[in-house]
Formats: sequence, structure tokens, C-alpha cells
Amino acid sequence: MSLAVNGNGNIKGWYYFLVVAAFGLFLGGCTTSMTESYTGGTANQETVKLDTKKARVVLIPLDIKLTELTVAGLEEPKAAWTEQARKHVTDGLTAALAEQGLTLRPYKKPAKSTSLRRDEQLEKLHATVGGTILFHHYGQMYRLPTKKGEMDWTLGATARQMGGEQNAEFALYVFLRDSYATGGRKAAVVVSRILGGTTQAGERVGFASLVDLRTGKIAWFNALYSDSGDVREAEPARKVVDNLLSGFPS
Repeated sequence: MSLAVNGNGNIKGWYYFLVVAAFGLFLGGCTTSMTESYTGGTANQETVKLDTKKARVVLIPLDIKLTELTVAGLEEPKAAWTEQARKHVTDGLTAALAEQGLTLRPYKKPAKSTSLRRDEQLEKLHATVGGTILFHHYGQMYRLPTKKGEMDWTLGATARQMGGEQNAEFALYVFLRDSYATGGRKAAVVVSRILGGTTQAGERVGFASLVDLRTGKIAWFNALYSDSGDVREAEPARKVVDNLLSGFPS
């Protein structure tokens, strides 16, 4: 099942698995597709709308990691798969937004080490903030009272510095974690389902954010959970991209 909700670092350890578990609980292990979009729009929030002919949007290097799920349920990193996915998703994002009239600007690696470290920290912060949004915004039971149900999140003032150096008003961030089962794991899934169990063959968790580099605020957010599909190949990767960009404000 896929869920898209509008609204390089890692979500590490218990928090990442808590988010995944929460998503699995919300979706109930379904295999159909469902999309929901959100770009603000509450009483105190204006819906974001980009002028695609004038907006300057920089595509931040994608935070993607693919793994192979063993029969024991362990995830083994796959560098070659990750690079394939990075290319296909990057190409898909560029093509999909070009169809909407928006030309993404490539990220320019800063010459200054201080600027590079800042951008790397912003990428890690995006991963952490995105995980927080998944858990505390879409998990109704865990919403933060101070947010009052609004999509009100930020990467902070340092994002403005990056915007100046990249000559852009917005930054598009993408976080994606994807796992694929070995033959043994797939067999275990079949046996588990016959016996009424819930063993998983693999799952995809990700999100995309449009960050306003003039303020540091997240202007739009989209989350994705799916237990099917394949970003290692161009055509199915484009379908994943379309889900990630559901409700994009263009």
C-alpha cells in the first residue's frame, strides 16, 4: 500500500523503526493504493503555490539507501542498488516536475568546507524532522499540542544561508529507505501467511519536502509507505516518484 501525504542523514535506531511500525499500523498491511495530500490550508496557514516559470528550486542530493532483507529479517546494504535507485529517482523527479513546467536546479557542492558541513547537517536535520512529522503529525494519538494540528515545521535559519549560495528560493529534499527480500525471505513470507502470520517481504518508507530557503520552513511535505514496487528500474521508479510528488504545489 502506498500513502502520500502533503504537508544525507539517517533516521537512526529506535526512532526509525518506531516510525515504520507506526506507518504499518496506520495502513494495516494493505496492498492497495491510497493517496492523501496536504500543503497547509488550515485556518492559520496559506496553501503554497509555486510560479513554475519563475521559482528557483534546487534539488538536494537524494538521501536514499536500499537493502536486501535476509531470511532472518536482517537488512544488508546494497550499494549498487542504491546508486541505480538514486539515478532513476533523480531522473524521475526532474522529468515529472519538468512536465509541470518547473526546471529543477542541480545542487552545487560548496567550495568552503564550512558550507559543505552546514548543508550535510541540514540534510540530516531534514531526515530527523521528516521522521518527527510522520510520527507526530500523521499519528493522531501522538500529535504535539503546541502544533495545534498544523503543518508547522522548519529546518531553521541556516537554510537561508544555503539558499543564498545556491541562488534558489526553495530546496527539494527526498528521503527514501527501501528493502527487497531474498528468495529465502520470500519463502518465509509465504509460509507465514499460510499460518496467519505477518512476516514482511520488504517495504519502502520515504518522504519529500519543499523547504522555503527564505525562511527555513517546510512549505510542503509528502510521505510514502509501500510494500510493493521497485526503484531499481526506471519505469517503476517513476511511479514511486509520482507518489512522492502527489500534491506538489505547482
